[in-house]
Amino acid sequence: MSYSPEDAAWDEAYESMSRDLYPEHKEQAIAEFTSERLRSYYVAHPEVLVPAVRAFKEAKALQANGHHSAALVFAASATELFLKSSLLRPVVYGLIHNESLAELVVAAALSQTGLMRYEKLLTKLFMELAGIELATLRRKAAGKPLLRESAEIQELRNTVIHQGQAVTLEQAQHGIDVSTEVFNQVLAAVLGNLGLSLGKGGYLVTQE
Repeated sequence: MSYSPEDAAWDEAYESMSRDLYPEHKEQAIAEFTSERLRSYYVAHPEVLVPAVRAFKEAKALQANGHHSAALVFAASATELFLKSSLLRPVVYGLIHNESLAELVVAAALSQTGLMRYEKLLTKLFMELAGIELATLRRKAAGKPLLRESAEIQELRNTVIHQGQAVTLEQAQHGIDVSTEVFNQVLAAVLGNLGLSLGKGGYLVTQE
């Protein structure tokens, strides 16, 4: 994907916001976001994973009925929702205490396409919350990091939507497999460390 002037403008905006919020040590932003605060967000918003789970189930149903292109689109959307809306959104809300400002930042930041834009933030966040280096996560027999595979599935999703590209059964299944591992290896690991798990309908529940 090409790096456009709009991308550069957003990057500068993020850097500026980081400098304003943390003028001396912007890396402390994630370190200051404690597990307790993240857990509190999830407990207060147990429905946060519902859209992602719904998209994932739709992807599997479409694949089972032979609608491979549509299955790929929903699988890519599920992956994006798992990482951005279900993980990054709670972090933004925790870092910015003014709820109205937080919603504006979330809406602006998470509207940007491309998962690799968030790679550094996700890596730091995952290390803090799960104690695991995100770059080491791979599916079995996969030669690429899981986050890179996720980004490539997103790019394929975009060509399906905007160029009408056909998707094979194998490509659609790949998208579903990647989405499955994003939940199992990334989000479920974070939730488990917070004493939470996925319940009926995609709602979060407290582990006994």
